[in-house]
Amino acid sequence: MASVPDPTLGNTFSINVPKEPDVGIVKDEMSEAERLFHYSYAARSEEPCFLAFRGLQILNITHLQLELAKKKGAIRTNNTASNTDIQDLASILHQYADAIRDYAFLSGLQNIAGSQAQEKRQDLTYAFPDIAGLPGDPFNSAYRRLPDQSLIPVDPLRKWLKARLPCQLTYTKREQLLRTDEYLKGEPPEQVSLFVDKLARFIVAFTGGLSLIVPMLVMRIGENLTKSLVTTSIAVVLFAGITSLILRANNTETVAATATYAAVLVVFVGTSG
Repeated sequence: MASVPDPTLGNTFSINVPKEPDVGIVKDEMSEAERLFHYSYAARSEEPCFLAFRGLQILNITHLQLELAKKKGAIRTNNTASNTDIQDLASILHQYADAIRDYAFLSGLQNIAGSQAQEKRQDLTYAFPDIAGLPGDPFNSAYRRLPDQSLIPVDPLRKWLKARLPCQLTYTKREQLLRTDEYLKGEPPEQVSLFVDKLARFIVAFTGGLSLIVPMLVMRIGENLTKSLVTTSIAVVLFAGITSLILRANNTETVAATATYAAVLVVFVGTSG
């Protein structure tokens, strides 16, 4: 976001610079409706963010639960349910289910943290100071964004590489812009860069090759059936551990990969013996 000076406020308000003069610039004399328009106009090209309002969601769900409990108690007390009672019950149940789905949906969105969340909060505070000044710090909430399907999944290996390699290699260009403070501080990124992904793939491929070559060399040098069986057993256990713990393969994938790996070593033992 670019920094736009606001002469009426005497501070810098971080928004996109609009093409039209004075459109997208929030000024002190504006009403809330005008502030809403100009703030939305300035932020139209940015990635939208959403306040989770987890406390309010829990409050709403709890309220609906209490209403349903009252309905249940009233129906049980009277041992009857009129059409009005059924209609009210259906409406509350529908609201209750919607509230749970909404809570689950917002909880599943990608979290925005660090300097990016702080920037979003400051933008809202500068644009709507009257709301920001209300009791309870209204804009102090978890900030979320829609999931990015293009992001590379994170596994223990990629997570370890992100934490160990220099930030110049681990941060994507997009995340450098969104989380500049964390980048300058040398904190690990949230996303996986293309370099980290390719390095992780190379490590997995290289390790996979070694997992076959090393046991075969051990068994081939000084051939002995007992040594070959022990080597095969140890190699299979290590392979299964790496596949399940580091690569995060599911049960089916782990069993299939381990069985295939064991079969290759057993065939080698049989042919070399």
